[in-house]
Amino acid sequence: MSGAAILTSKNADVVIVGGGVIGCSIAYQLAKQGIMATVLERGRFGSGASGATAGVIGPLWHLDPAHKAAFGLGIRSLDLFPRLASELAEAGVDPEFQHRGILKVAFTPAQVDELKQNLTWQGELGLGVRWLDAPEIRELEPEVGDGLLGGVFSPREGCINGQRLVDALVHAATGLGAVFLEETEVIGLETSGQNVVGVRTLTGSYQCGHTVLAAGPWTGIPGRWLPQALPITPVKGQRILLRKPGFLPKCPVRSFEGYVVPQADGSLLVAATREEGVFDVRITADAIRQLVATAIGLFPALEDASFVGARAGVRPGSPDGIPIMGPLPGWDGVSIACGHDHVGVMLSPGSAELAARYVLDGDPRPLEAFSISRFDAPASQ
Repeated sequence: MSGAAILTSKNADVVIVGGGVIGCSIAYQLAKQGIMATVLERGRFGSGASGATAGVIGPLWHLDPAHKAAFGLGIRSLDLFPRLASELAEAGVDPEFQHRGILKVAFTPAQVDELKQNLTWQGELGLGVRWLDAPEIRELEPEVGDGLLGGVFSPREGCINGQRLVDALVHAATGLGAVFLEETEVIGLETSGQNVVGVRTLTGSYQCGHTVLAAGPWTGIPGRWLPQALPITPVKGQRILLRKPGFLPKCPVRSFEGYVVPQADGSLLVAATREEGVFDVRITADAIRQLVATAIGLFPALEDASFVGARAGVRPGSPDGIPIMGPLPGWDGVSIACGHDHVGVMLSPGSAELAARYVLDGDPRPLEAFSISRFDAPASQ
C-alpha cells in the first residue's frame, strides 16, 4: 500500500530504513519481542536484490570458514530456517522453503580436486556432506551433462523464494503489530547533537527511539545519512527463469559457473551474474547469454526450455565481503545492518536475531566481528 495514503502516525518505537529481506527480518524479530517497528521502503518490498536472489541457503559454498563469525552466522541461519519457514507459513504466507540439499558438480579434474579439498573441512561439520561419484549423481539427476566426474551433496542446505520470504515476513510481522510503508523514501536522519532521533521522508518525519539502516546499496549513498561515509558499494546481479514441462531437479544444482534452482511453480531459476560497482537494474543480453549457457552446461536438455523472464537487483557490498552490523561510532540511537552482498537471504535469520537483540539490549559485543569500526583498524605490519 502507498505510504502517502496511510501516513497517520509519525512516532515509532523503531524505524527500519529499507524493506528488503534484512529490514523485514529485523522487524519480524522485534515484533516477536513486542517492539513495534515501522519499516520504510523507497519502492516495493523485496523489489531489490531480495526479490532477485537465487534464494540458495548454502553457507558451506558461500562463506569462508576462516572467518569464524560470518561462517557461524551462516550455520546459525541454516539452523533457524526450517522453524522460521514453518512460522511464516502458519501465519499465512508460505515462503516456499525447500529443504532438499544442494548438489555441486565437477566437470574437470581441477574442479574435482577443489571439491575434495573443501570436503575435508565440510565433512567435519556433522552436516552429512559427502562425495558422490558420477553414477551416483546420475541416479539423483539423470539429466546432468556429459563429462560429469563427480560432486558433493550437502543434504542440510536448501533454497527459498526470496520474494515470497519478504512477503511472508511483512505479513507475519504486520499481524504482530509492525507497520510497513512502501513508496516512502527516507531522505535523511533527524539528529539532536550526537543522537539520531528519527528520519525524514518526502512527506514528513518519524520520531523514534532507534533507527536501523538496512537500505541495501542505498545505505552507501554519500551524505544521505551521517557526515561519515558508510562503506557500502553496489553489486548488480541478474538471474533468469526457464521452464521445461516435466523437467525439475530434485534440489539446487551448482556448477562452477552458476546454479539451476527448482521453483515451487515448476520453473527453473538460473543464477547469477555479478557486476561490481554497477547501480542499475537493466536486464542485459549478455547476462541472459551467460545464464542460458550455465543452464545448458549443467543440463543439456534445457536447450529447448522456454524463457519465462529475467530480473536484476543491486546487492550491498562491503570492502571485505563481510556484513556490517551494529552501532555507528560517535552516534546514539542508530545502527546499521547491511553489506550482506549475495548472502543476504542466506544470512537473514541470524542477522535479524543479532540486530534485534542489539536494539533491545544495546550490547554491541555479539556484533563486534561485524562492526564498521574494523575498517578503521591500522593495517598489520
